[in-house]
Amino acid sequence: MSLNNIPNHWSAEQALAIYEFLAQIQQQIWDRYESELIDLLCADLETLNAEQPDLFEFNDAIPF
Repeated sequence: MSLNNIPNHWSAEQALAIYEFLAQIQQQIWDRYESELIDLLCADLETLNAEQPDLFEFNDAIPF
């Protein structure tokens, strides 16, 4: 998706109307699909965490 498709000729009022409309659509989608979206988002986070290598070994003895 490219953001270059947003018209440059919109007034601030038109841009605000679109912004508010999209916010309402976003909320309605969240309300209807909340648990499924959470499952998908958690799966994405688990994938990202699995790709992150361990940077430090934490097997050191505690000095106190």
